[in-house]
Amino acid sequence: MKRLICLFSSILCLHGIVNAQQNLQPYILNGSATQRTCNCYVLTPDAQQLSGTVWNKNKIDLSQSFNYVFDVNLGCKDGSGADGIGFILQTKGTNLGAIGQGLGFKGISPSLGVLIDTYQNNNENDPPYDHLAIQMNGLSDHSSSGNLAGPITLLDGQENIEDCNWHLFRIKWDAVTHQLEVSVDNQVRLSIQKDLVMDIFNGDPMVFWGFGGSTGGSSNLQQFCAALRPEFRFDSQQILCDGTAVQLNDNSSSFGVITRRWWDLGDGTTSTALQPPAHIYPKAGHYEVKLVIEDNSGCISDTLKAPVTIGSYPVVDFEPPILCLGTPLQVNDATTIAVGTLEKWNWDWGGGITSNVKDPIAPYTTPGFYNVQLTVTSKEGCSSTGGTQVQIAEQPVISATGKNACFGELNVFTGTNETPHLPIHKWYWDLGNGDNSTQENLSYRYAAGGKYAARLHAVSDLGCAAKPIDVPVEVVDLKAHAGRDTLIARDQPLQLEGLAAGTGLTYAWEPATGLNDTRLSNPVAILQKDQTFRFVVTSPEGCMDDDTMHVKVYAGPEFYVPTGFTPNNDGMNDYFRVIAPGVPKLDFFKVWDRWGNEFFSATSLTDVWDGTFKGKPADTGTYVWMVQGVDYKGRLFSRQGTVTLIR
Repeated sequence: MKRLICLFSSILCLHGIVNAQQNLQPYILNGSATQRTCNCYVLTPDAQQLSGTVWNKNKIDLSQSFNYVFDVNLGCKDGSGADGIGFILQTKGTNLGAIGQGLGFKGISPSLGVLIDTYQNNNENDPPYDHLAIQMNGLSDHSSSGNLAGPITLLDGQENIEDCNWHLFRIKWDAVTHQLEVSVDNQVRLSIQKDLVMDIFNGDPMVFWGFGGSTGGSSNLQQFCAALRPEFRFDSQQILCDGTAVQLNDNSSSFGVITRRWWDLGDGTTSTALQPPAHIYPKAGHYEVKLVIEDNSGCISDTLKAPVTIGSYPVVDFEPPILCLGTPLQVNDATTIAVGTLEKWNWDWGGGITSNVKDPIAPYTTPGFYNVQLTVTSKEGCSSTGGTQVQIAEQPVISATGKNACFGELNVFTGTNETPHLPIHKWYWDLGNGDNSTQENLSYRYAAGGKYAARLHAVSDLGCAAKPIDVPVEVVDLKAHAGRDTLIARDQPLQLEGLAAGTGLTYAWEPATGLNDTRLSNPVAILQKDQTFRFVVTSPEGCMDDDTMHVKVYAGPEFYVPTGFTPNNDGMNDYFRVIAPGVPKLDFFKVWDRWGNEFFSATSLTDVWDGTFKGKPADTGTYVWMVQGVDYKGRLFSRQGTVTLIR
């Protein structure tokens, strides 16, 4: 127990042992290679033109199978980094190595190299991505006879391996089948079948093995470790639930034999077994499991810290208790869980009908009561089942009417429940103008004429909504307009222009004096004296509106022109204008000063002189005017005179 306390309080208490063991390591280091920890080595620091090799002192026998596991790290500089590392088998000795593109392998013969190349050398026929290849006899050119397999990416779909991360690198040799298999992060990437002893090493099965790495004009920090990775796993059937015995299985990776393990299960429980006994955690919650391993060389791993969630059991619930036909029968899961993550749902609707979505649509088509059961399972494998009776209710049916109205009067709305056995709990009118009402029947006065898209909603006592009914209504606003007041010459025909909104309208003008037809919207009037007309419009619904216009009758044709005006913007007599009863067409209207300078000119009776000349106020004084036009009988008609401008 003291040993465990030492390990989990601080790994530093082992450093004295580790440092003593480093001097006993069976490796020879060359060039830039250095030992970083008990089981880890730097082949090249991040510097140019370096070579580092680490060779095991003891040869291995290729007539025997081996399964070597390493961690490799190719640095962090993608693109500008180089050059790579290789796992090498050779018979020449333990002081070999080369800088640059050779990766410590080039020129060594006989040899076999599993090369991780992070730089594209065109003269070596390298691909543009970081790549893996198996080569022999120091030939690193991928187009040479020494290229046995590859090049390919180290990981499927990943072109960059200079990612600052450690990657598990496995070399597996089967001496019986003569198969060499290379895996990266537990993915088999390359495999060859070749008699290495006879085809490469001339019948000599005893070879040195180790790692080489190099840099050239570019560089990277390049490292490897004799793998010592603590890891654990759960059986595929293991559930992690409150009160359930949990079995942790060791799944560690190591280059050598794992001789010792130290477990901390996160709740104060510790163990040194290959795998701790099945363990029941005291309660649901989140725990941190720690694992440290030691191999037969005396190297001790970093501490694995892995979270483990012991889940609580779901509290099953769902809603609503009443579903309405005529709408999607949407059921919503309302299950809660104190610890863990809900992952699976299984609904049992009865009659062998099931569903496995979280929020399903119930399959029922007729009203009634149905027993529904739901089983919910968490990601941790914790399951609970609950059920309740769900009512499938009918949808009420309603109808509605709306009556058109004249502007200023009331529109009448009525609602009717066509399914009296389903009482209506609430009526809801949308009157189409932003106003609402909760009355079943109502009378409503709109503030403006027009068409309104009213709509009636209703909800039954069980909460089921009826299909809404559209009730379009119209407020008839005739907007009668008799026309602007005007003036006319005695006996001059005047075309009246009565206007109104709507179709199928009837018209009446009062009085009939001087009119050719009082029932037209645009009769012709010939008058002898001033007259005020009333224009009356009636719609098919019986709506009525009226308007008046006044006609001033002059003896004409004639031009009426004032003798003076005061353009001082006081709103009184500010403009000089001509009034021309009986003269519908004006040829010109002009104003001159006493020296004959033209100050104003117009060809329309609506144009007026504002007392300015070229944008500036004209002087006070007397001006000469002349007007000419064609009267309603086609005769040329003109007048002239003077006007006084007073300021």
